[in-house]
Amino acid sequence: MAKFEGFIAGKGIKTYTSKGNIEYSSEDINQYLKQFKLSDALRFIGETSFKLFKFNIQNYEINEIPVFEGALAYIAMRLIENSNDHSNKIMAENDLLTAIDMYLGMPDPMLVNNDNPEGSLIRLGATQLEYDQELRHTLPRTLIIYRDLWSQVEEAKKVDVKKALEDIYGLDIDEILFFSFAFCSVAKPGFFRVLDKNQIADFNKVLNKRINWQKQQQFIDNISSNYQDFKKELRSEKVPSPQYEGFRFNPLATTPAIIPDINPKPNSSQVYITPIVKLLSKRVTAGLYFELSNHFTKGKRNPFRDAFGYVFQKYVGLLLKKSFESRNIIEANSNIKVHSEWKYGSRGKTKDTPDWLIVKNKSAILIEVKQSGLYLEAKKWGNLSKVTQDLNKTIAAGVNQMWKFEQDIQSNKYPKLKWLSDINITEKIVITYDHSYFLNSILRDQVKNANTHIPTDYHWHTIPIADFEYFIGIARTNIFKLLRDKRQNRDEDIMDFRDYYARICTQEQIDNPYLSQVYEDYFNQLGLEG
Repeated sequence: MAKFEGFIAGKGIKTYTSKGNIEYSSEDINQYLKQFKLSDALRFIGETSFKLFKFNIQNYEINEIPVFEGALAYIAMRLIENSNDHSNKIMAENDLLTAIDMYLGMPDPMLVNNDNPEGSLIRLGATQLEYDQELRHTLPRTLIIYRDLWSQVEEAKKVDVKKALEDIYGLDIDEILFFSFAFCSVAKPGFFRVLDKNQIADFNKVLNKRINWQKQQQFIDNISSNYQDFKKELRSEKVPSPQYEGFRFNPLATTPAIIPDINPKPNSSQVYITPIVKLLSKRVTAGLYFELSNHFTKGKRNPFRDAFGYVFQKYVGLLLKKSFESRNIIEANSNIKVHSEWKYGSRGKTKDTPDWLIVKNKSAILIEVKQSGLYLEAKKWGNLSKVTQDLNKTIAAGVNQMWKFEQDIQSNKYPKLKWLSDINITEKIVITYDHSYFLNSILRDQVKNANTHIPTDYHWHTIPIADFEYFIGIARTNIFKLLRDKRQNRDEDIMDFRDYYARICTQEQIDNPYLSQVYEDYFNQLGLEG
């Protein structure tokens, strides 16, 4: 039954309790799930998740019980931990609904301890809202960053991403993304097998020579796990207390394809079950960042992350230039100039400007680009001291740099900043590569509390790249106005940008023409429809 329905910082939130308001522990759920035949239950969950993924369904209820990917992922994880392929009972719809109802009855630390409501919302973002992300731009973003821009950025040339992907997968980025698309497409029944020649021909006959069995298997080996390895990964994590069991990291994020102990059809090729189909796509788009980061880790140094920061900065600049210099809108933006970062100051004491400046007449927008907002530990547990610690390294560092830059302009000490002295900096933006939630409400307040040297009325927006891609597509001719309107409206100011542009635009207006074209071109080159 619904317990709360309303808006928090512009975000539609609906919480539920279990039927009868019964409280369940993770152990209660474990005991319930162990009766079901594992491979069949995972397949049934995968079939359900495919429907949500295919039709982008986010609000789906059966008998007043919500069916959503966050709950499905948790139940699949617990099934693998507690059941096996020798159980006899086959999971049906009512059985799955009962499991979801039990999941809804798990305690939240906030309700138990009656404190830290901010942490509860942060955990909500990591365990539920994360599954609601739109994935259309993840493919073109991945192509542009790793295929196109990486070799163009001088600071990244020493980190050979192309060779790393070949070492890990034995494939190039185009092949990796194609396999992700192909296996997502055929996973309607909750599983897939290696594609035969006829199935490949259904996609495109010219792929027959390029997409062989060995390449398919190399891809699958990197995104799949058997039960034993999955359980080992799951049990390696220590949870702060039993109240947090519902928020632990789910290994399906790294191995979204599951290899059952018993092949349901012994005379057929190996089956790979996909409990949450969407994770197949996320694993080799946004997930490549973490895989490559692990691949290049050398003690405390990580040359990949150092290089990625420069490439990501370049990617943001590319979006700005494509948005403001497009032939279709160049007349409307003829007086907009996009400036990349430059150094100022004296020898030996040089400083960097913010990563990007957008200047129009006598107004400017500062943009600082960061890889992260919150790291995984803070997202999972919502501990505010850990949240603040992370923010000081990420968003707060970007805010601090923009604030100091403005102080330097006003000081009149730096010749290279003189031209900015009569320009009004109206907006400041921090763009993050990772996706956090309540960025302009809860997390902005945490940054302000930790940075007391910055005036309390100093304002900035924070946007994850997935939201910025859509926003810059929408705001190609009026970005100054849209940011000003958001800032000046208290209700809209505290919104995440996805909630903001969904409020002011129709669904047809929410697009990034450049990224949509990259998406279409990729599939057109393969002779496919995206």
